[in-house]
Amino acid sequence: MGTATFDWGGLHYEEAGTGFPVMLISGLNGLAHPWQGVVSHLSQQFRIITHDHRGLGASHAWDGPYSVDQIAADVLGLMDRLGVAKAHLVGHSLGGAVAQSIAADHPDRVAGLVLYATWPCEDPYFARVMTMRPDMLTTMGVEAFLLTGPLGIYPPRWINENDAMLKAALPSLVANFVGTDTMLRRMDACLAHERRATLSAITAPTLVLGLQDDFSTPPHCSQELAASIANATLTLLPYGGHNAHLVVPDQVQAVLTNFLNASEVAASARD
Repeated sequence: MGTATFDWGGLHYEEAGTGFPVMLISGLNGLAHPWQGVVSHLSQQFRIITHDHRGLGASHAWDGPYSVDQIAADVLGLMDRLGVAKAHLVGHSLGGAVAQSIAADHPDRVAGLVLYATWPCEDPYFARVMTMRPDMLTTMGVEAFLLTGPLGIYPPRWINENDAMLKAALPSLVANFVGTDTMLRRMDACLAHERRATLSAITAPTLVLGLQDDFSTPPHCSQELAASIANATLTLLPYGGHNAHLVVPDQVQAVLTNFLNASEVAASARD
């Protein structure tokens, strides 16, 4: 692990394994650790790089606005500082929006692209979800926001089976919450994401990974992404909700590994 220095402060990152670089880009929570369930598997074949977004976790504080392109610039800056000219990008949710931005605007930096539980732009359904959540945070408070949060990101059955764990974790989540203002600024970045017009510019081999039971970014989001990117492959897992890498990590690992290995073979053939 280490800290990459930028003009605004330091970005905390972690590395595991060797091989071709894979950047795992987190979603709204912006933290590296939710990826750990898949890092142990992927790092057997690849150099896996995760990071805490600016202002979050072990990265330095940030009190300015957030945007998808800003987070993308931080990812590219981290790649530069780690000597990574080109990498596979795996972006989850907000991280998938970031990956779209990088793949469209900097195609030379992307070997393969996984857009996981993400969306191309605001639509009426997504707008309702992403205006409901800040309203809950500001009117009901942090604890209620975190208590109800699993309803949007985990399957009902999983919540039933893990209710005791979720209740036990709540005090720590409240104590370590990033702050209402920071979360609102990050949700604003989600609502402002708009990449429909540039998806056709993405040339990297692309896997769009969605979940049939995802409440936050339903299958139609993945279907639109796959239809808009040339030669993209669409995989819809039946169960896992928005955070399938925490619910069914073995299935997510298998899908990612198969795609990344196929991308490696394709890249070798091109070379």
